[in-house]
Amino acid sequence: MSRCTLLGLVLATSATVASAESLPDLTPTLPEQHEGIVGGSNAPAGKWPDTVAVIGPQGACTGTLIAPDIVLTAGHCAEIAPNAVVANTTDYEGAGGVRVGVTRTVAYPNWENSYDVAIVILSQPITGVTPRKVGTACTFNAFTANTMVHLVGFGATDMAGEAANTLLKEATTAVTDPTCATGSGCMAAVAPGGEFVAGGTGQADSCFGDSGGPVYLDTPRGMVVIGAVSRGVENSPTACGGGGIYVRTDKILQWIETTAGKAVMKDDCVTGPDTGGTGTGSGSGSGTGEDLEGGTNFGDVTGGCSASGTGSTSTVGFAFLALGMMLSRRRRGFSAKPAEAKPAEDPTPVRT
Repeated sequence: MSRCTLLGLVLATSATVASAESLPDLTPTLPEQHEGIVGGSNAPAGKWPDTVAVIGPQGACTGTLIAPDIVLTAGHCAEIAPNAVVANTTDYEGAGGVRVGVTRTVAYPNWENSYDVAIVILSQPITGVTPRKVGTACTFNAFTANTMVHLVGFGATDMAGEAANTLLKEATTAVTDPTCATGSGCMAAVAPGGEFVAGGTGQADSCFGDSGGPVYLDTPRGMVVIGAVSRGVENSPTACGGGGIYVRTDKILQWIETTAGKAVMKDDCVTGPDTGGTGTGSGSGSGTGEDLEGGTNFGDVTGGCSASGTGSTSTVGFAFLALGMMLSRRRRGFSAKPAEAKPAEDPTPVRT
């Protein structure tokens, strides 16, 4: 988030009953539509400059800048063949922001059955935006149910997942299962501890197009990214709004640095002045990712839900996919995309 299928939405209207003999009002009652990430609102300009739109010919996802030329996103977002990212923007189809081309996208090996993450390697570093520190093992020491986290992304804005959106949205919600140990679609191969669940009924939730986007945690050292949007929980009555499953960053941090061939910003859990630059903290997050793969020879991988569709800057189109893929693994991609992707300043063809 597989959340690759978008459900149809029937708009509820008010019916007027003329008399006692009139036909009954059969207008369906649907979940309330919300302004942003389900239950969220527009993000202020400049608040989340490291939250980026990940754009490809098959759709758009969300990601987090974790090094000047490295973006963390979802493994299934590799399927859109990213060719550009836009940072420091509140509308990736609008003016402004920093647009950079993509050199390649590498998905976590066997992401469908392990960690649904990928890294997007940019054609040049993004300047003027500080990469976000990534949560390590020590970041999760006090991570429990009811911990409040921030969801930020460019995803759909209603529970049915059909409200097309290119604006950056934000919301605050609570963790409900910090280790993804209670089912609801948790990945058995990495449970417990490889993922967590947050949001749900009566709370904010991520949705289509938020795929790969950040989950931020307030710490004494500042805001840290601790998760990447993957999918919705199973058995939810609505496409979005029932809660989301997120990959924990501490478990995939070593893979990220090995694959990227460089260090990224890390939370070292030492309270003090933020000196910026590349993190060198001791918490490297050596979780179960290495055990799953048994080595560091990670290759370029693409995978996920195939998507297609057209749109325009005025009428944004969603990618509609096979309904059967929604039944169990409802992945939260993809969002709307422009009909013609705006060229990056230094475009480089993506290797898939």
